[in-house]
Amino acid sequence: MKTLRPLIAAILVLAAFPSIALASKSQESMFQDDPLLVYGTPEKMMSTLDTLQSFGVDRIRVSVFWSILAPANDQVRKPNFDATDPAQYPAQLWERYDRLIRAAQARGIAVNLNLTSPVPRWAAGKAPRADIQETFGPNPEEFGKFVRAVGTRYSGTYAGLPRVDYWSIWNEPNQAGWLTPQWGPDPRKPTRFVEAAPALYRKLVQNAWQGLADSGHGADTILVGETAPQGEGNDKDITQSIDALKFIRRLYCVDDNLNILKGSNAQVRDCPGDSATFVAQNPALFRATGFAHHPYALLTPPGRRSRQADWVSIADLSKLSRELARIYRRYGQRMQTKRGVPLYLTEYGYQTKPDPFVANVVTFRRQAAWINQAEYMAFRNRNVRTLSQFLLVDDAPVAGESDPRVAYRTFQSGLQLLTGERKLSYKAYITPIHLRRTRVRRGRSTTVFGMARPAQPTATVPVQVQFRPRGAKRWRTHARVTVKGPRHYFQKRLRVTRSGYVRILWANGSRPVASRQVAVTVRR
Repeated sequence: MKTLRPLIAAILVLAAFPSIALASKSQESMFQDDPLLVYGTPEKMMSTLDTLQSFGVDRIRVSVFWSILAPANDQVRKPNFDATDPAQYPAQLWERYDRLIRAAQARGIAVNLNLTSPVPRWAAGKAPRADIQETFGPNPEEFGKFVRAVGTRYSGTYAGLPRVDYWSIWNEPNQAGWLTPQWGPDPRKPTRFVEAAPALYRKLVQNAWQGLADSGHGADTILVGETAPQGEGNDKDITQSIDALKFIRRLYCVDDNLNILKGSNAQVRDCPGDSATFVAQNPALFRATGFAHHPYALLTPPGRRSRQADWVSIADLSKLSRELARIYRRYGQRMQTKRGVPLYLTEYGYQTKPDPFVANVVTFRRQAAWINQAEYMAFRNRNVRTLSQFLLVDDAPVAGESDPRVAYRTFQSGLQLLTGERKLSYKAYITPIHLRRTRVRRGRSTTVFGMARPAQPTATVPVQVQFRPRGAKRWRTHARVTVKGPRHYFQKRLRVTRSGYVRILWANGSRPVASRQVAVTVRR
């Protein structure tokens, strides 16, 4: 790639300061798109993996739906089979996962298996409504057996299949779409409600933890939580989702002041009432690799804090870290690192058009800017270990639904439309850029954050920070930085003396790659 001629001092627009020390040097890039990777044709799965490999994705998150693999999943009575033995599940149902894991690992892409609902009918309670039967009252012991079967199959010693060493337990257990009941009647006064999902999830985690240990995965990366950011606040019913921090407090058997639940308050939430017993019964809650969370904002900028105290979007991660740290200290447990409990942000994205209800809220331009800002915020947080983009291609609307409010309950958070057209976020994901300030006083500095995501982990990459004055056509290079692996994040402080646009440019092999451009305005 040719080097652009530097401007003479008289028209210099940006002057480089030394690079700023990095924050999260090893933060992984995770990606999830089950419709393409798990349920697409083999050809679609392969081409999607090729795209993700070209992006520089480190890991894919894959949903392993219990009911999809389970035999006789629509029967009330459990069939006569050993649920811990992968050979006793229908062989053809494993094929999509076998194929995907092999193909991903062949491309250098690691795999996170998320073990979750829907629940086979024979392992579920009797739901009061048909529409929640697949999430209602899963049997924790049966779930543990299922987890052991999956762990055995992907232990690296079974039928020539590869090993998976990264697991997460359930998806969004504080959301009624994945686990019910969320609330149940309070035995002390049946007209009142008490949280039910935290106790149920606690038992699911206990049994999954044991199932992974029994299948040779006790030392693997194992994540608990996978919580959604929001719930229904003070609304309490069987399908009213629980706010993230409230769910976490009840999961760990503490009240809203983080005091350990005792007496009848503990009993109705299936808590032992003393710290030593709780720690002994729940090793996974303290010994897991980290806590997984989905810090969606979906429709609002990543820097905007949630309006509810117990919601946790990406702007509220410090609140989540404080809550977890206080809980660990309450039980006298050492956290995984000196800084706190590691956070794994295993789903994230922004809802865009063609969803008719957000078309005027999250434009393609905003989506591109916001995923880059979110990447910067995660990078700056030393507790964050991974940030995941949810969807490459938008979900299709619900088939056969004439009411758009129902049809567009699916996710339009992809980097591409269903037509294949690329959104602006496609380029933004490949080469993120974010300016800490886009309005600065003349002569003051701003910080340019960027990443060369597709670069090989061992590569050392020269990156140019370029500027184009407002009204001009030509880009000029005003700063250079050498970026090292494995993740190729960088920050550069730049002094700004003129309004215009900033981008970063680097070479991926022989091919120049440019970020989107970011406007910067100089004020007197």
